[in-house]
Amino acid sequence: MTKKEMNELADLIVDKLLTTYIREQATWYTTSSMDDIYNTFKNSSKKRKTKKQMTESDLLGELAKLLTKLEYHKEKEEYEICAEIQKKIDDVNKKLSEL
Repeated sequence: MTKKEMNELADLIVDKLLTTYIREQATWYTTSSMDDIYNTFKNSSKKRKTKKQMTESDLLGELAKLLTKLEYHKEKEEYEICAEIQKKIDDVNKKLSEL
């Protein structure tokens, strides 16, 4: 096998590897979405502080989380969910004003 033939073979191998890699990356990027990630964390239940009143930092953290969710659902144009989240935001703001 000459050097020219070896270089042609190497080019073919690299071309196939890169083509496969790019195809796999494209598949991953199109099948993994923010919805998948969001739903993974949405279903994990967390126990809320019920016995102890929430502190100001807890309420601010909750408010930040709700505002992030609100923006996410606005981008998805899921306005019914936005309305529910807005009610929760109003509740948190009311609790913050009472502190």
